[in-house]
Amino acid sequence: MGSGGKSKKKFNAPPARVAEEKRTGDPGAMLPSSSSSTDRVCWRFTHLDREGPWGLAGLDHEAILTLLGEMVKFESQTINELFHRGEWPGKCHDVPTLPNRAALARLEAMGLPDMTKIWKLRIGGPGRLWGFLVGNVFHVIWWDPQHQVWPSKKG
Repeated sequence: MGSGGKSKKKFNAPPARVAEEKRTGDPGAMLPSSSSSTDRVCWRFTHLDREGPWGLAGLDHEAILTLLGEMVKFESQTINELFHRGEWPGKCHDVPTLPNRAALARLEAMGLPDMTKIWKLRIGGPGRLWGFLVGNVFHVIWWDPQHQVWPSKKG
């Protein structure tokens, strides 16, 4: 050690053993419906609007649990079952055609003005869950319990 530095010791870890009763392998294979899970809807919340009028901040505990319960029910369905059977439970709209200008302004403020399609899932009577669909992943943007993002023409 002529340079005055310390010598580096190598750490030799003993080989790991797998317990006899422990499951190993692909955890995805152990999940229910994993063989078809790539076709089923799943959720992302990265782009959830935390500051706008359709965020989750104003919801109480029971309302959040109810919303999540409804979302869990959708998880058993494929994208085709949710969005390609007509109007319900899901539908797609062109973003520029959104009639609520406040919704368009929120997308701009959130840094999402380049999105061309927005998707909605009907939950209950007037409630709508809005987001962007990429493959089987629904990126949640808004929870619209009063049907304000795309108001009904029925009045």
